[in-house]
Amino acid sequence: MGISLALTHNPAPAATAEFELVERVDYGVAVNAPTSILRFRPLQDYRNLWQVLFFRNRPHLPSFEAGDLFGVAPSGDNTARLNSLASSASDGQLEICVRKQTNGLCSGYLHSLKPGDRITGFIQQNPGFRPAGGATPIILVGAGTGIGPLAGFIRKNTDLNPMYLYWGGRNSQSDFLYQPELGGYLDDHRLTGLNTAFSRSAEKTYVQDAIMADETVLRQLIEKGAQVMVCGGRDMASGVSQVFNSILKPSHMDVDELRAEGRYLEDVY
Repeated sequence: MGISLALTHNPAPAATAEFELVERVDYGVAVNAPTSILRFRPLQDYRNLWQVLFFRNRPHLPSFEAGDLFGVAPSGDNTARLNSLASSASDGQLEICVRKQTNGLCSGYLHSLKPGDRITGFIQQNPGFRPAGGATPIILVGAGTGIGPLAGFIRKNTDLNPMYLYWGGRNSQSDFLYQPELGGYLDDHRLTGLNTAFSRSAEKTYVQDAIMADETVLRQLIEKGAQVMVCGGRDMASGVSQVFNSILKPSHMDVDELRAEGRYLEDVY
């Protein structure tokens, strides 16, 4: 017919809601890496919000799990930045872990918040980053703020399935994120093992070193079906995958094979 058709798709905007900061825990100032755990609650104006979260009977905000994403646009900017959630809907709050980046518009905005301040945000589900169900051992690996969703997975591990955390920070005295919570999770057995590495300590180690130090145990866990979940920066994730390839070589396995089986998941930024 000689008619040119130009088809466009304009996705519906994400449903947003308003939240109030109720608590912040600050770390990392001494090592020039200010990082905060921020906890928000929905405003009382959203009387039906928790019905939405638990029963999904209204279209405002979906249910969420640790590892899903919380989108926030700083004041005066229409571009939302996504932050990995460290909480689930059942926790009754939205929790994120944010490092203040030099000249970072959104991270600076979030770090400027005081308890009682309000923000607008939305949930974006991230179903590709979920722990396996059942009694499958889970090997959690992260660095810096990548610990956020991993801490959320551990918090929800009330069935006490085997869960091991390998995490890297800068200095144990300044930015050991979630240290009190992790100690409690070890005590109540939601966390089976904790291995940390600090790049600005006297020994100067990285999370890859902590993994390599446990190579035999980790190889045996993976041979028995364990799932690996990695969260953090791309350079860290690349180094971690190389270490796991080295660990798995005697078993004639590799990271690509685990990925294909859904047993090696990454959330990197």
